[in-house]
Amino acid sequence: MVKYVTEIVSGDCPECSEATMLVAVQENFYKCVNCGAFVEQKVNGVIKYMKVKKNDKMFLRIDGEELDG
Repeated sequence: MVKYVTEIVSGDCPECSEATMLVAVQENFYKCVNCGAFVEQKVNGVIKYMKVKKNDKMFLRIDGEELDG
C-alpha cells in the first residue's frame, strides 16, 4: 500500500506577489496554487519563499520527468 502525504502551507508567492497556498512537491520546494510558479522555502530566522532558479528545476522531478513551469 502506497501512502501519500501532502504538505500545504500558506505563504507569499514571490512570482505573483499574492498571499496564497503552496503545495509541497519535494522537501523545501513548493508550487503556488495561484500562479503555478515553483518556489523554494528558505529558513533563516523567518520562513521565506524564493523563486526557483532554472538550474534548481532539474532537481524537481515527478516520475523521472522534469516539471514544467
